[in-house]
Amino acid sequence: MHRNLTRKLLRALTSPFTRMPGESFAGQLPALSGLQSQTAELLSAHVHYLAGTIGERHIGRYDALCASVDYIAGAFEAAGYKPQRHGFELLGKTVCNVDATLPGKSGRVLVIGAHYDSIPGSAGADDNASGTAAVLALAKLLKDFVPNDTIRFVAFANEEHPCLPATTMGSYEYARMCHQNGDQVRMMVLEMLGFFKHEDNTQHYPFPFNLVYPTTGNFLGFVGNWKSRQLLHQCIGSFRRHGNFPSDGVAAPDFVRDIGRSDHWGFWQFGYPAIMITDTANFRNPHYHTELDTPDTVDYQSMSRVVTGLAEMVKEIAG
Repeated sequence: MHRNLTRKLLRALTSPFTRMPGESFAGQLPALSGLQSQTAELLSAHVHYLAGTIGERHIGRYDALCASVDYIAGAFEAAGYKPQRHGFELLGKTVCNVDATLPGKSGRVLVIGAHYDSIPGSAGADDNASGTAAVLALAKLLKDFVPNDTIRFVAFANEEHPCLPATTMGSYEYARMCHQNGDQVRMMVLEMLGFFKHEDNTQHYPFPFNLVYPTTGNFLGFVGNWKSRQLLHQCIGSFRRHGNFPSDGVAAPDFVRDIGRSDHWGFWQFGYPAIMITDTANFRNPHYHTELDTPDTVDYQSMSRVVTGLAEMVKEIAG
């Protein structure tokens, strides 16, 4: 009785931050469409190359980092874009962000990004070859879309330790470049999109969020700070209209631990609204930051549902 009362009280207290528009998908997932099956194959190919063929990708394995850039640029080119490499210095070496642009006419920019590096000691299949693969797949899915806002698909260097959170992150460097150029930016980062479980007690949050959020790790998380809540609400509301996949979200004050643990942090430093879209990382995936984060642990069918839903969401958000 006491626990139930505590849960109800916490839900009431946190509702300004956790109440989201629309209704999360519930029930039996439909069979994959033909497009979703093709997307699952594409996502698998990207993850297997980045986390399998290349493997660890960080400044300590500089050749692997460069090979990742070449692969990402090649994938953008194959999808019909003209990618740009934006180099900057880290520990005496040149590292690169890579972007591909789908031009719009409004003057506004929607950045969709993911970091392609991995932590030392891990192939980084979910963290974050999955997010990078999703960016590449979205670029292909949206190539013929004519947006109102310019869309930039970006692969960031240097998100992982020892760079997070710091000005050596590729996303911070990219946000700084946008700020210098006077770009009017909204940003979403795809941070780990490949691990989903449909059994109970597979989702673990620290107190008090463990009393608010589901205990089944089958949903897509939308995370932002309070200043980015309008963008977050627009995105999750749109995803819930178009994506047949469970979702949940939070727009919390900046001091709340963990809400800034990815490349959206750098954009916050320049006043841009930015959110993280994620499978919730170590709160679900037991292979997080270990040698067990390999391509065979990624759920490509769930990823394809997520990515095709995100494609429809982006069409609505970018107009």
